[in-house]
Amino acid sequence: QAPSLFTILAYLEYEYWVFHAKGGLGTITERMGEIAQEMGVDIRLNEAVEEFLFEGKTVVGVKTSKGTYHADRFVMNADFATGMKDLIPDKLRKRWSNKKLDKKSYSCSTYMLYLGIDKLYDLPHHQIYAAKDYEENLREISNNEVSWGDPSVYVQNACITDPSMAPEGHSTIYVLVPVSNQCPEINWDEIKHEYRDVILKQMENLGYHDLKDHIVSETIVTPDDWASRDIYKGAVFNLAHGLDQMLWRRPQNRFEELERLYLVGGGTHPGSGLPTIIESGRITAKLICGDMGIIPDWEGQETWFDDLKKPKAIRKLESQLSQSSA
Repeated sequence: QAPSLFTILAYLEYEYWVFHAKGGLGTITERMGEIAQEMGVDIRLNEAVEEFLFEGKTVVGVKTSKGTYHADRFVMNADFATGMKDLIPDKLRKRWSNKKLDKKSYSCSTYMLYLGIDKLYDLPHHQIYAAKDYEENLREISNNEVSWGDPSVYVQNACITDPSMAPEGHSTIYVLVPVSNQCPEINWDEIKHEYRDVILKQMENLGYHDLKDHIVSETIVTPDDWASRDIYKGAVFNLAHGLDQMLWRRPQNRFEELERLYLVGGGTHPGSGLPTIIESGRITAKLICGDMGIIPDWEGQETWFDDLKKPKAIRKLESQLSQSSA
């Protein structure tokens, strides 16, 4: 079911490499937040958004747990289906109504282990163990079955590259297992510890022997946990990436059903995965600036799209700037 377009990913990784952010991927978000605050952005945390406020089909404000805010433009970075259902009345959505959202296909989920280890394994930063019968493994995931016999596993041993990720002499190990998204037939609370032992055994195929004896801390995250964190159906990669829901066929960055609302994240164009999610933010930033007649200073980076005509407001502003500098 995966479009052949995805074969380009292996090429990109080998040709242009995969880079590690020192201190972990969370440092990217932290630094972006620091830069935003240096520019005067007021970041409000621990203040849940309860609903958007509307005048007709135009978003004019948001109501949070602590107050009401009004602005010229609004960006939603929540999980797409969750955000639609929780923040926007169904009557305002035709293409993305609750009924249609429920009929969409959604990605798989993940079973995660976050392990703290009292040693450093001399193993590669990235490793993947693929099930011997990979098609059967995919069938199990697609059919809401738990892969007990031979699940595929991705393991990240980041401290082999970046010792700052753990105290001296220790290391972190991140384990990702593709599994079915949330379904009533699987009670992860009942099986998650048993499944943990299955995964630790699988990791021996990658060289992680006696791992259980060296675990000093661990966190398990299941599809049910993802769902409890506002990820619709626990589908961590959002809408499934079939040809009918990929790229421009995903919900648009300038949301097509409401005025002044923009989207970022894995549920919009171009799709899920950290690089593409960050690119969705850049696309949305370009659209907002263009719609508001703003030419941002991006230190020489392009502020519009090569294959799209610039908005009238931007063309007018550029003409004025050109005349004033002449």
